[in-house]
Amino acid sequence: MYCRKCGSTINEKAKFCDSCGEEVKILRQRSDTQKFEEMNKNKTKKVKKDKREEKYKDLKNPYIIPALGTAVIAFSLAIFPWPVSWGVGTSLWMRIAIVLIVLLSDYHCTKARQMNNLYSIQYNYLVQPQLLKVATTLSVITTIVAMFALFSV
Repeated sequence: MYCRKCGSTINEKAKFCDSCGEEVKILRQRSDTQKFEEMNKNKTKKVKKDKREEKYKDLKNPYIIPALGTAVIAFSLAIFPWPVSWGVGTSLWMRIAIVLIVLLSDYHCTKARQMNNLYSIQYNYLVQPQLLKVATTLSVITTIVAMFALFSV
C-alpha cells in the first residue's frame, strides 16, 4: 500500500504515513458487477415489501368501520341538530344520546388503535391508518362539542 500524498510504502495497519504524516484513507473500490448486485438487493427489498403488503392485504381491523360510523353519526347529530320545530335537537335526552354515541365511538377508536398496535408488533403492518385518524379526529371534536352542549345549560 502506498501513501496518496508522498507515494512512500505504508504498513497495511498504519493510520498515518511514516514519511509525511498524512492520514491513511482506505478507499473501497467496487466493480460494476458489485454495484449492480447492490442495486438488485435494493430492488429485492422493495419487492419483498410489496409481497408483504399483498400478504397482509386480507388482514382486517374489525373496529375501524364501527368507529368511523359512530363518529360520523355523533358528529352529524352534534354539529347539525334537528330542526327546532321538532323539539328534539336541543332537548336534554338528545344531548345525552349524542354523548353516549360519541363515547361508543371513542371506545371503538381505542380498540381499533389497540388492534393496529397488535398488528404492528406481530406483522409490522398497520390496517387503514388514515381511516382511523379520521374517526379519532371526528370523535374527539364531537366529544368536546357534546360535553360543552351537555353542561352548558
